[in-house]
Amino acid sequence: MYSGKALRLRIVLAFTAVLQATSALAQSAELQDNILLVPEITSAGGAFHAEFEVVDRGDQVELILVASSPVDPSGSLLAAAFSEDLLTIPQASIGGSSYWLELESRGDNRFVLVNYGQHRPPPPQHPRPFTPFPDWRLMHGFAYDIAVGANGDTWVIGTDPRPGGYGIYRLGGPGAYRADGGALRIDVAPDGRPWVVNFDHEIYRLDDFGFWERVPGEALDIGIGADGSIWVASFEGVYRWNGSFWDSFGGSGSRIDVGPDGQPWVVGFSDHIYTLTDTGWVELPGEAGDIGVGADGSVWVVGTADDDWDALKGIYRWNGVSWDRVYGDGLDISVGPDGLPRVTNVFGEIYRAF
Repeated sequence: MYSGKALRLRIVLAFTAVLQATSALAQSAELQDNILLVPEITSAGGAFHAEFEVVDRGDQVELILVASSPVDPSGSLLAAAFSEDLLTIPQASIGGSSYWLELESRGDNRFVLVNYGQHRPPPPQHPRPFTPFPDWRLMHGFAYDIAVGANGDTWVIGTDPRPGGYGIYRLGGPGAYRADGGALRIDVAPDGRPWVVNFDHEIYRLDDFGFWERVPGEALDIGIGADGSIWVASFEGVYRWNGSFWDSFGGSGSRIDVGPDGQPWVVGFSDHIYTLTDTGWVELPGEAGDIGVGADGSVWVVGTADDDWDALKGIYRWNGVSWDRVYGDGLDISVGPDGLPRVTNVFGEIYRAF
């Protein structure tokens, strides 16, 4: 954590810097010539666009609201939030770097910076003992799908409509970075690069320059192992990427994830669970709506609902023979390198187990 004086220096230096905002940061807050532009702030009274003048008071950084106008809520993970006199800005571009900011209202349209942090890669994860009663913590934003790479990078499919599906975000701190385009399903390679499947079942991967590269073939879901192996599931079969095209391994499925050794785990259209061994596809007990495999080899599933599609669904962990029920419910699941799951629920909320 930087000192208030260090952050003040960074903001003062940013006053004379030219802001190099990319299209992927278009919805984040931006500092331009002493004015912090915040495209969307959600509050109990609705959503609004705001502009703040940044004032250096010597011992603190103060923002003064100079303009605002109502906007339609987008559901974006980059939207700031104002509640109980605290303004949280998930992502602000300042001098070419990205920060999250927390500001306390002091009345008369004045806000004082009370906390902040720079978006950085997450620290290394370490395996933790399994417990059927994890500490679930609510994460910022809303999402339909979630994916965690072997390096700990977390990407989600948001709830804001975009061409091809919904917004694509990388989570960091309490904020998010939005990539262009939209998708329905996502997973993350060991280097943190996302692969997605969109509404038309097309497959894309993010290249070194931040652009989406079309990959041949079609899929319903995609899974990536800690060894870098990439698999997809579709109506026609289950396939592994060989660097140029897809090798078929038979079967079919609606959901897929991959173990650290490249072993695929699949949920079929009947909700039955399968994995591929040296002797072929093996069916496991139970049924699932989604499946996730961590870099440590732990396998988790979200169960199926007993009644309608939007009922809460239990969370289970594979013990090698059967599934152990874990406290909590979810809809989609992914597992971090520490072996603990992240889930979304039917309300679009995102939770992480500790």
